Amino acid sequence: MSLNFSLRWWHALVHVCRRWRYIVFESPLRLDLRLQCNANTPVKKTLNIWPRAFPILIVESRPRLPLSGANIIAALKHHDRVYEIDLSITNTLLKRLNKVMKKPYPVLTRLYLHIRKSAAPVLRDTFLGGSSPCLKYLHLIGIPFPALPKLLPFHHDLVEVDYRNIPNTGYISPEAMATALSALTKLKVIRIGFESPSSRPDPTNRPPTSLTRAVLPSLISFTFHGTGEYFEDLVARIDTPAIISVSTWFFNQLDFDIPHLVQFIGRTQIPRSFEEAKLYFEERNVYIHVGHRDPLGGKRFRFTLSIGISCHELDWQVSFVAQICGKISPFLSNVERLLITASASDSDDGSTSNVAFPDWEDFVDNPQWLELFRVFSALQHMRIPPRLGELIGSALQELTEERVMDALPMLRHLYLPPPSQSTQQAIQPFISSRQHSSFPVTVYLTEMY
Repeated sequence: MSLNFSLRWWHALVHVCRRWRYIVFESPLRLDLRLQCNANTPVKKTLNIWPRAFPILIVESRPRLPLSGANIIAALKHHDRVYEIDLSITNTLLKRLNKVMKKPYPVLTRLYLHIRKSAAPVLRDTFLGGSSPCLKYLHLIGIPFPALPKLLPFHHDLVEVDYRNIPNTGYISPEAMATALSALTKLKVIRIGFESPSSRPDPTNRPPTSLTRAVLPSLISFTFHGTGEYFEDLVARIDTPAIISVSTWFFNQLDFDIPHLVQFIGRTQIPRSFEEAKLYFEERNVYIHVGHRDPLGGKRFRFTLSIGISCHELDWQVSFVAQICGKISPFLSNVERLLITASASDSDDGSTSNVAFPDWEDFVDNPQWLELFRVFSALQHMRIPPRLGELIGSALQELTEERVMDALPMLRHLYLPPPSQSTQQAIQPFISSRQHSSFPVTVYLTEMY
């Protein structure tokens, strides 16, 4: 068999003597012994040599390996022994799985299937024989399985469901998804992600105001990638009282209306007094993360709420962040620290790499920046990256004389990573005005935050 080091520690013991071999073979579950098969394992020749009490792990991350299907399929036919499946597969192998995996897998605890190509075959509703009662982890990446809502209610021990890169052929309505998830009282992590913005709910079938919501009592982490309409429809149908992390990423759209997200967070135990916020402006995406310093101390940041969108132009990115921050402003009123970065590799220490970026010298209306900053009424510390320093400085120049306290009234510390001479020049009128208003702001030229 092909055994990795973590699984083969016992392999030498069975060759020491007959007694040791007997002890090992008689206690495979207590010793957590498992057999790992991959595409090169001659399953038909060797698998039956080992005691049937040994659980089987089927692991293969090389989907293009020649003849990878034969040994994998042979191992899958031992459905009563398969303990874990972790496969990166091709369309051809997925079609074969549809035929082979029709029976229940009574000891299966983990199922990870990943496919990189588009137009993958649809998993049939006979998959897993409709029930594998020990299943705890279900990951289907890029694999359409529209019958998933029929399968989930029969797997009450599930603690993690990851259904991402969903093609249109695998679309499941928010109503069906919420109903299916309601049976999973042990579920802790859910990830849902669509490939295309065309995967969206029927606008004529929006949730009624008097909707009875499904309760997911154990859920602590929820990640979503898709349209705002789908997310809104889904969170309107569920309650997650124990959740501590919500992460969403939306396809590009001009206007965002997210009342159900705000209400959804309001029904959770997520603390309302967020301490920190981070804004990430990247080449094709923009994100806002809010949360707290890690309770263990140090500079680690524990995100609680993350919202992102796919868009290229900086003015659209600023508009999106301003819209979202305005929508969730009740949760931002106590934020004291704001970190702004301007590239995928712009790290917390201010360093950046030579990655190609769009022309961010294009004009961005100053009111857009000011609309964003007004939300952070309690902000005391703000870090500005070099790439956006002049643009932000230009916007802050409008906060002079009688408007000096119109935004960022509590700001006391401004961090400008060097070199930032042009940023300093752009920001100086704002600093001077605050100095004269008896609410000074101290500027730090440092890479640390």
